[in-house]
Amino acid sequence: MYKIRDLLKHFCENARIQAENFYEHERMRILNFIPVILGTGICCFFNLDNPPSLIWSVSFFLILLALSGRFKPLRILLIFVFGFMLAQLRITYVDTPMLEKTTDEPQSFFATVDSCYRTESGMNFIVKNSSLKPELNKIFLSWRGKKAQNASGDFMPGDRVSFFAKLSPLNDQPFPQAYNFKRQQYFNRISARGFVMSPPKKVEYLYQEITLALLIDKFRHKINQKIDETLDSDNAAIAKALITGTKSSISKDLRENFIRSGTAHVLAISGLHIGIVGLFIFVLIRLLLCCVTRISMFYDVKKIAAIVSLAAAIVFYFISGCSVSAMRALIMHALVILAIILDREAVTMRSIAVAATVIMLLSPEAIMFPSFQLSFSAVIAIVAFYERCWNFSSRFKMLINIVATTVVATLSTSIFSVFVFNQLTLNSVFANIFMIPLMSFFVMPMVIVCLLCMLISVTFPLKILALGISSMIKLAKFSSTFVGSLFVMHSPSPIVMTILIFSALIFTLIHHKIRWAGFIGLLAGILLYFFQDIPRIIISPNAKAYGARVGDDLTCFNHCGYFRATLSAWTKSVGCSHRENFKSKACRKFVERLDDDSVKISADGQDFILTSNPKFSDNFEKTQKDNEKKIRESSQKPSTVIFLDKTNEEFRQIY
Repeated sequence: MYKIRDLLKHFCENARIQAENFYEHERMRILNFIPVILGTGICCFFNLDNPPSLIWSVSFFLILLALSGRFKPLRILLIFVFGFMLAQLRITYVDTPMLEKTTDEPQSFFATVDSCYRTESGMNFIVKNSSLKPELNKIFLSWRGKKAQNASGDFMPGDRVSFFAKLSPLNDQPFPQAYNFKRQQYFNRISARGFVMSPPKKVEYLYQEITLALLIDKFRHKINQKIDETLDSDNAAIAKALITGTKSSISKDLRENFIRSGTAHVLAISGLHIGIVGLFIFVLIRLLLCCVTRISMFYDVKKIAAIVSLAAAIVFYFISGCSVSAMRALIMHALVILAIILDREAVTMRSIAVAATVIMLLSPEAIMFPSFQLSFSAVIAIVAFYERCWNFSSRFKMLINIVATTVVATLSTSIFSVFVFNQLTLNSVFANIFMIPLMSFFVMPMVIVCLLCMLISVTFPLKILALGISSMIKLAKFSSTFVGSLFVMHSPSPIVMTILIFSALIFTLIHHKIRWAGFIGLLAGILLYFFQDIPRIIISPNAKAYGARVGDDLTCFNHCGYFRATLSAWTKSVGCSHRENFKSKACRKFVERLDDDSVKISADGQDFILTSNPKFSDNFEKTQKDNEKKIRESSQKPSTVIFLDKTNEEFRQIY
């Protein structure tokens, strides 16, 4: 008894010493872990089906706040609960009213245009302050056809417009564990979507509130108009994505080429774009000021250029559409400028932690969206790599840095690429070796020149910019043709995602030897991913649509009409890229129609019988018992009967 007690005492004492050593080793980097704990609390709230009320969260937070002064370990739980409470407060503050059901007939109403932009097939509007009852916040409207394409220049943000449209609710989450697009639109304050049935008409009205946001939106809209008037469709689409962050007019084929080549990140305003703009302005202003002897002798030219660079980055941030990745880049750029002014080290993991914390405080929901996840996973991995592993000097340093950065960013973002998009691109290294220098030394500097010239209504620099964009398009198209450029991967389970994310954070943020536990966790998570069970059968609510994964790259369904989006999302989630109807040639050898209410599907070597006939199951069991000897002799697995319950309103996935 005494030996066991002494052993436990020795173990606890040793654990306490190790914990103190770990804390002392990581004490200077403790700030890096605050956004991790805060984000964990936010994610826990958004993943709970029935979270506690806000009163309970606030009460628990206040209790922990009172106790944390005396018991320091409770501060970790305090930050976690604060993140949980922050998400609840955000939900309460946004409170977007959502349209519950589709309108029976198209409705005529007035609304103010919040934003409008041209698309490949027509024009999209986001409108607010509508005359509809009950009141809705914002409405996403699609207008299709040649009239819509020709009328893209007739409307501007702030216009009061008469619409005749049929409205419907936003699409729900396609199936459990799928990306929740409706949640994103909720936080964007979009209440409904609709299709415009006849050409909208502008309405003259006396009073129009002029705000800074409206002026910025109008300026962005005029830039898009000038780009459309000057360049052809593909060049104009990429130019708008790089200047104003408007990606809606990029054609499906062109977008697919950038995705397959691993260069789609250049189309989203992020750290690359903000960094190039800031660096270009910094170098330009510094050179100009150095040419003036009186200024260079009496003033710190470097700090003046840094402040001007920050101002330029802020202006570009608002023009580009204020995305989450651009906000992260702007905050980090501001911290770099502050470090230059204070003569401190510029880019560190601490600046990333500050940027993540600020974004989560302002918009807690951002952590649930791909923009935040991809942006921060890439920049954390890159900074950790250069802090620890990379100190190489060579005449080919820039080329080696591009290759190293691309490889690290691809590996670090692969977790979220597979989780959100169910795809992985491995040939991005080749394409980015040429794409990054082209963006850095020609395209983005020309973007700045074009913006400055468009202020005085000069558009000819857009023609020069188009040369660089054409090269980008050709490079993306060429590299997308490589064999194995894109792999469709099945979705990782929540447990696998949790293991991979926290293991990656331990490996990158911690400098203590315990970080190798994170590396082991990554390997374990990857193994679990490849050995996890993949759903074979899906049955939609009320059994209106059902089907199966019948092969490594094929799924078959009874019909693909109304549930097209759901079935496409499920097809990707199980690692397939092809979706067919039961009647198609590809599915005939896997699907056998038994009767009007029953179908037999051979899915991955296992036979499933899906039936809506309650009596079928009893008859089938008798047949199975009669043929039991034959089944044993043929070593075949017995068929599994699944009843299609048309009263069940939940998605069913069978493994």
